[in-house]
Amino acid sequence: MNEERFSGKAQLYAKFRPSYPTALVDWLFKMTNAENVADIGAGTGKFTEKLLAKPWSVTAVEPNTDMCRELLKCVGGRAEIVMASAESTGLPEHSFGLITTAQAFHWFDENRFREECKRLLTPDGRLAIVFNSRLSGAISVERDEIFRKYCPDFANRRSHMGVRSEEEGDRFLRNEYFSSVEVFQMENPVIFSREQFIGNSLSLSYSPKENDPDFRAFIAEIRDIFDKYHRYGKVAISYKTTCYAGKF
Repeated sequence: MNEERFSGKAQLYAKFRPSYPTALVDWLFKMTNAENVADIGAGTGKFTEKLLAKPWSVTAVEPNTDMCRELLKCVGGRAEIVMASAESTGLPEHSFGLITTAQAFHWFDENRFREECKRLLTPDGRLAIVFNSRLSGAISVERDEIFRKYCPDFANRRSHMGVRSEEEGDRFLRNEYFSSVEVFQMENPVIFSREQFIGNSLSLSYSPKENDPDFRAFIAEIRDIFDKYHRYGKVAISYKTTCYAGKF
């Protein structure tokens, strides 16, 4: 797992990244009837917090120190928090009816992670791989051009399927990674103020940090496209939430 990728971005991530539909957690709860859930690569706790709406016991696993601070603020006292990597959690074997990972699978060593999941899951347990993906729109296309201009890592960014395209990754998870899988998809539109739009842009793994020489220029151009597209101080970005809930 790439454990330091979001160092220095945890507060931005917690404040400005979109959450996940309640309907997804309802779907997982009905499907699994799990007593114990492990949310691996939990980050700042955005998906962990959604899981806590159900009466299962939740363990959140996150290796990054900055992220763990925000995770503690979000779910401390309500979920067990373990600071460990996705591939070596140290959790007891065959203890979880459901493992979730939201917006994190592409940072894992997928083969080692699968073996760790096999070790942790109960015989009928499932792994749910969840992500929000931005749907194409004029404002998103223009923002991507700004990322290309100012963010050297943008061209080499990982999709939610790692080195695969979204289409290749979909085939991989449906046909190769699991022995059987069910898929949930739902559009998840998000409304941003100017502050939220800028903060969301800065929360991305490849975006510049404050000490970057191009930071101010980057912010100025992000602000300009918000001002171009906003209506009454808000812009709408369309996301799609996808979950692959599979057995091994």
